[in-house]
Amino acid sequence: MPSSPQDAAPTPSSISGPVAEDLALYREKFRRRLPESLDELHGPSQGVVKLPLHMVWSGMSSYDLGKPRQRMGLYRTVLHEGLRDDLPR
Repeated sequence: MPSSPQDAAPTPSSISGPVAEDLALYREKFRRRLPESLDELHGPSQGVVKLPLHMVWSGMSSYDLGKPRQRMGLYRTVLHEGLRDDLPR
């Protein structure tokens, strides 16, 4: 089903007030933690990764990089819970 213009995600220029401020803070939170370049990434590309307790205090803590769903879960957890030094590793 084709999407209509009214179903499109709001663009930053169409958002104002507290929502725009929250969005700007959220973006800044992630921007500060991201590496400057993809060349800084040096984590494993295969095998099982076990995340430290400060990233996963409950639930799944080991991820098999050979399984796409687990790999995406790992990326999501690291991006959301990891500190600046965690992302490159």
